Amino acid sequence: MARLSTIAFFAAAVAALFVAAAGTSVSVPHQDNTADYIFAQGRKVAAGTSVRVLQAQQTGANTNEHIFARKLAAAAAAGAGTAAGAGAASVTQACDKLEGNKKVCFTISKLPGVSSPRTLLEMAIRVALNRARALKATFDAAKLAAKMGNPMESILGSCDKNYDDLVSALVEASRAVEKGKSGSDLVSKMSAASTYATDCDNWYQERNLVSPYEAVQRHAAQAVSVALGVAATSKNL
Repeated sequence: MARLSTIAFFAAAVAALFVAAAGTSVSVPHQDNTADYIFAQGRKVAAGTSVRVLQAQQTGANTNEHIFARKLAAAAAAGAGTAAGAGAASVTQACDKLEGNKKVCFTISKLPGVSSPRTLLEMAIRVALNRARALKATFDAAKLAAKMGNPMESILGSCDKNYDDLVSALVEASRAVEKGKSGSDLVSKMSAASTYATDCDNWYQERNLVSPYEAVQRHAAQAVSVALGVAATSKNL
């Protein structure tokens, strides 16, 4: 009886050992699947490597694009600076060529938007036109306020008409510039404007009088003179 029990115990121990061995074999990949397992893991590693390589390449590409963009921006800024410098030099030369009113010319050249002889001409005409319109309105009001028979009525009326003509001449000159006209066309129009710019002051002087608006009249005449000078001396407008 005791022997039978010993045999049964030994059989049970062997069975337990086989069960344990069977459990261990479950956790280990089958030999037939080992190659597939390694290949699958290799694909994962390769895929991860490819992603990292691609990311590195993209990072490099982005870096190269950034560097190129910076170089392009620097080149554009340098070109703009060179162009601006050349423009400023040409404006300075245009003012230096004038026989008179150089100081006024340099003052006008510092106004916003002036970057070439042509824009200098446009600005000088604009300044003159604003002064002429103001003078036209001023003399118009003064003429209406003057009493009938007043010795000044005649000169006020003449100056009113004169500045009306100046406004018209400057408007024509401005339109000619906008249309790309240059050379003799502009010089002719500005010469006519120049005559109108000084007539009123001359009429006061003939009567040994000083115009109460002499300062504005002088500024208008100077701006017209600058525009005429630039139109006459600047070849490339």
